[in-house]
Amino acid sequence: MAATSYNWNEIAQHPKYLQLKSKKRSFLFGWWIFASVYYFLLPILSGYVPDLFRIRIVGAINFGYLFILSQFVVAIFVAIYYTRVANNDFDRLTAELVREIQ
Repeated sequence: MAATSYNWNEIAQHPKYLQLKSKKRSFLFGWWIFASVYYFLLPILSGYVPDLFRIRIVGAINFGYLFILSQFVVAIFVAIYYTRVANNDFDRLTAELVREIQ
């Protein structure tokens, strides 16, 4: 089996690669900022507004418990959304790039 050699410098300057890199970077950076802010709201709010976390919602379940559980929901949502975008957009751009390179 013969090994195929690629000109990686040329690939790095290819318009499709630059488009893929730009889309992926803006998508990931935006969601990273959102997830980080949401994650750090827990210690910030619990430190500065502790009474907020004592508000009872249903029985023994208070706002603090719901906020903590919502962080798992947000993490799962971000993972599912990333998977959809990666399967639809990033994989399509990658396939187009591979076709043009070969």
